[in-house]
Amino acid sequence: MSVLPFSPRLPAFAPIHPLGRGPLGEWVSLVWPLEQGEQGERPLVVKTFLLAPGLAPETRLPLEEALTRAVPLRHPGIARLHGFQVDVRDTLTVVSDYVPGCSLATARRRVAGRGTRLSEAFVCHVGAEVAGALHAAHVTKVVHGDVRPNRIRLGPRGEVTLTDFGLRPACRLLRRFTSPARPDVVAPLPVPEDVVAEPRVEAREDLRALGLLLLELITGRPGNQASAQAPASAELEDALRELSPAPREVLRRLLLDAPGEGETGARLQADLRACLDAGAQGRTGSEWVRELAALPGTGPLSPVDRYVGAASVMTASVSVRERVLRS
Repeated sequence: MSVLPFSPRLPAFAPIHPLGRGPLGEWVSLVWPLEQGEQGERPLVVKTFLLAPGLAPETRLPLEEALTRAVPLRHPGIARLHGFQVDVRDTLTVVSDYVPGCSLATARRRVAGRGTRLSEAFVCHVGAEVAGALHAAHVTKVVHGDVRPNRIRLGPRGEVTLTDFGLRPACRLLRRFTSPARPDVVAPLPVPEDVVAEPRVEAREDLRALGLLLLELITGRPGNQASAQAPASAELEDALRELSPAPREVLRRLLLDAPGEGETGARLQADLRACLDAGAQGRTGSEWVRELAALPGTGPLSPVDRYVGAASVMTASVSVRERVLRS
């Protein structure tokens, strides 16, 4: 039986379409909300995680606390968490916004399959948007703790959304599973018997993880976000030399300089936007996705997104269907 108390009940929903397995082995499904609320008339995503049985209460407590802190987050660049619950079968259910488009991990694979890399301007755009989302969370004392490509969604109009706030502690608490051999899949970490608390993650670690990710995307070098050992200063300096002067200075200060009080997500966002202003004047949000849409496949709008457009209308209320179908 679960030692976590039930959170406030999940929003009522009707299933629409299964989306398969997520990077942590969770089952992901598309659903339609049956209650009128802040989520509006939009589909949601339900993720179901199998927690390891027999964990001590103090080991599970950080997971509930992290998810509880993430529920109130509201920002255009953050996928809202609508609710979560742990049942008697040690199954964690999380309901959040459905974000159309593709993950940054998928975009990177498409680019790599063509033998090229994402442009520096596009990477700066993504970094600026994610930094803004992190700043909005950090000012409310919420830390993401797991900034990876599969946590970042790229929308069909150039939108960038950071997902899965509050799920970092779950990585240590999941049942073991065999994951497919994909570069964006993160295997759950084993839970040592003598560890009862999750190490505290600081806001600067979020920004550093984002900086390492941006450096990896621009240079094409293997990243170190999942490694417990940070890359050496010499390795970082060597990689930074491949960047243009403006982003090079921004990432050097973030990754190599001593931490400072002014190093916030807002400052990183402003610095990356300044890089864009210097080298990509006049580009609009939709133009950021052109290099993705030109790659083999369907671009940032996946077949599931097109399915959602029809399925969401047909599963909505009569008044919603009539209003949408008339247009």
